[in-house]
Amino acid sequence: MRKPTLEALTAKGSPTDTNTIVNLELVRKFLGKVPFQYAITSAYRSPEYNRSIGGSSSSQHPNGLAVDIVPNAMTSRELATWFWIHKDSYSELDQVIWYRNTRHLHIGICPAGASNCIVGAPRKDFYAANAEGLGYDRWAPTQAEIDSVNARFPQGKPLPWGLILGAGALAIVTGLGAYFYIRSR
Repeated sequence: MRKPTLEALTAKGSPTDTNTIVNLELVRKFLGKVPFQYAITSAYRSPEYNRSIGGSSSSQHPNGLAVDIVPNAMTSRELATWFWIHKDSYSELDQVIWYRNTRHLHIGICPAGASNCIVGAPRKDFYAANAEGLGYDRWAPTQAEIDSVNARFPQGKPLPWGLILGAGALAIVTGLGAYFYIRSR
């Protein structure tokens, strides 16, 4: 998945403070690692807009550290399960909430370099809710859900970027070495 544009993240208001803009860049970077297609329904929300729609008073949307997405080829519960399975690959993951009565998934992050995280470090909390702001139940997928998501979305495993970059660098060095070896003969 490509990183979304800043405009896609600021459709519900335009932040003016530097910290929120930096946070939105961190959300963009996070979303660029999600290997599934999705639509963004909400990211940054001005505090006024957040209040007007009944958003939580502790919402990370006004800080630019939360995004709501609707996955294209799976349910929000399946995507929440996928994040549960791969949570160790997303160190910045703070909160995932899937809603029983909508298709969207709420994702909050707290990466290094972020400002105004709720507790200053990622909590890796998973919840289910009936509607935004109406109470959240701690949630974990069942083993059957984990098995189903692993079977249906094996392509969705996060790429080990360090390994890929290291292999690419090794290939370049090896190629250059071979080139200079052949030229020296």
